Amino acid sequence: MSMKFEDLSICVIFGGQSNEHEISAQSASYIINLLKEANAKNIYQLGISKEGNCFLFHGRVDQVKDGSWLNDPNNQTVLFKLGEKGQGFYVEEDNQLNWYDVDVFFPVLHGQNGEDGTIQGLFDMLNANFVGCGVLSSAVSMDKVISRMLFDYAGIPQAEWTWLKKKEYLSNKDKAVENIEAELAYPVFVKPANAGSSVGINKAYDRKDLENSLDLAFNYDSKVVIEAGIIGREIELAIIEDPDLEDNIFVSEAGEIIPDRDFYDYESKYISQDSELIIPASLTDDQLKTLHEYAKTAFNLVDGEGLSRADFFIEKSTGKILLNEINTLPGFTAISMYPKLIQHSGYNPIKLIKTLINSAIN
Repeated sequence: MSMKFEDLSICVIFGGQSNEHEISAQSASYIINLLKEANAKNIYQLGISKEGNCFLFHGRVDQVKDGSWLNDPNNQTVLFKLGEKGQGFYVEEDNQLNWYDVDVFFPVLHGQNGEDGTIQGLFDMLNANFVGCGVLSSAVSMDKVISRMLFDYAGIPQAEWTWLKKKEYLSNKDKAVENIEAELAYPVFVKPANAGSSVGINKAYDRKDLENSLDLAFNYDSKVVIEAGIIGREIELAIIEDPDLEDNIFVSEAGEIIPDRDFYDYESKYISQDSELIIPASLTDDQLKTLHEYAKTAFNLVDGEGLSRADFFIEKSTGKILLNEINTLPGFTAISMYPKLIQHSGYNPIKLIKTLINSAIN
């Protein structure tokens, strides 16, 4: 990067309208602290309320983390102007608009309107540099139907799956359920196609479970994915785009999650402290090589940039490696897998944050 890291204006955007609003605030506070440790002097904190209002917040990082930033009387309304030559935003101050220059936006927004390509589209319209995957990559990876079709096309093994639209389901529930049962054996997982962090996901052991799970998942999205239940180990790898490397992509050590319940859901990811993370996972050289290949292939296939986390299963009965998903804006809290994996693989916190900013500018 031509400018020194310390002199860059970095704008961290957090909160958002998705059901992962609180997790976003936790991730953002972790990232803001890392930026401060790395000696970034100009950090702007933009918070988006659940109603979608955007404010410049001047207060302390712990207020970002606990959500109290929203009640700060000094919050200022932020306005974006499309096609503006400089990158940045306006703020209303004393009945006039003041301009804030930004070198890099760092969206720390999980879920809808955050990692589905929408805010990335806004950055493109602002001609702005930003950390992470672009519009197409974010949208494709967020949509579990489209991404699974792509992974099938590329020959990356996955659990058997099918999908269903809400219209189809409501018009004839019995037929829809029978079609699923004809394709997949119980137990199955039912997932909204576009929700993150295991929100709205259920495991169904019989028809009644399946109907209840579909009703729940359709509260979150108009299409759902139904997958064969896999009995296996859960393995995750972190991916970072590093302009200093020859092929630009670094894939971390593999980590294994030992969930504290039947499957690794929202609560075991973010609230419970009882799930175990084992880094590095106990794997053969061949398994690790295959995981690395699939992670890289999946990242390139969705046109990934900046960072992602690739999640896999290793099926216990067959030893087969199956891709679960690629996550373009993984959790970034102190207990999240992404920072733990990447730091365990040689990117200390300062190097991690500087590499992400560097890849955004390049």
